[in-house]
Amino acid sequence: MQNGKLRQWKKDFGFIEIASGERYFVHISTLKRGGIHQPRFGDTIYFTLGKDKQGRARAQMAASSAEQLLKIQARREAKAVEAKTARFDWVDYLAMGLLPITLLLVLLSPLRWVLLSLFVVMSAISFALYALDKAQATRGGWRVPEAVLHFVATLGGWPGAWFAQQFCRHKTQKGFFRIIFVVSMLVSVLGLGELMISSVAPWFG
Repeated sequence: MQNGKLRQWKKDFGFIEIASGERYFVHISTLKRGGIHQPRFGDTIYFTLGKDKQGRARAQMAASSAEQLLKIQARREAKAVEAKTARFDWVDYLAMGLLPITLLLVLLSPLRWVLLSLFVVMSAISFALYALDKAQATRGGWRVPEAVLHFVATLGGWPGAWFAQQFCRHKTQKGFFRIIFVVSMLVSVLGLGELMISSVAPWFG
């Protein structure tokens, strides 16, 4: 843990200068995660060092006090342990149960090739959006809106979204997001079932 003064602050980033004169880059997203929503030039910042993708030193976690920074570190460590010990939850088991049902409905539909193409394309788009959002979250850049992730999932991209959550370990700890994701899955599968019923109903009319 180190501390220093906030220097050269612009809109979204600045530099923390420690007593020795060294300066370290810090992004607004890092400060917000530490509870600093309105950083000001000259603020004292407590932080831990990390590296960006180019190997340059930067503030990885930051807070306005040593006690707050320790709490943030403890929460991150607890989440890391939880992620390792609880790989799947009820949402994951529900997704695994809905996958064969979805595939069966698609294959039994007269529009099987259209629906199969739709699910494959939307799942690929969904996976790419999750991967992009994960990368942006890591570097503190622009994020993909959660509404967009859910919308693509509802249109048939939920299998790709679920695989992306597992592969990227992204959006697996946010309770409310996971509930809306369940709604997206159910709406997608129920819509597929309704389409199946309406397409075979004339045969029995």
